Amino acid sequence: MACSLKDELLCSICLSIYQDPVGLGCEHYFCRRCITEHWVRQEPQGTRDCPECRRTFPEPTLAPSLKLANIVERYSAFPLDAILGAQRSPFPCKDHEKVKLFCLTDRAVVCFFCDEPAVHEQHQVTNVDDAFEELQVGPCRRHLL
Repeated sequence: MACSLKDELLCSICLSIYQDPVGLGCEHYFCRRCITEHWVRQEPQGTRDCPECRRTFPEPTLAPSLKLANIVERYSAFPLDAILGAQRSPFPCKDHEKVKLFCLTDRAVVCFFCDEPAVHEQHQVTNVDDAFEELQVGPCRRHLL
């Protein structure tokens, strides 16, 4: 089953992009606040369960997921919806041609008919497909390890 990168970054409790992601021993991840509040709502007992698989843990330690936090940060730094829209729609600029460029400096798609070319003159501009590829690849392997 194919899903988008954004779907992989959603907490199954709040259905939003992870905030301070933590992992359980079953390798499911949640926002720290979400899982903590989930456990507070449970009856007081010595064990806690995973809302995904229901596996129980005796007083689990919430391990921060730095890798996942870095991926979330990188994802959030780019307007993925704008890039995907520019790739999929033949006329994302409602007034002109298909947008083919992406300004990395402004993190926005660029229509040179709507935007003044001088606005992006000193900016780092790439084509939309390259910007999309960069998002799909994610952080380099060295920073994920």
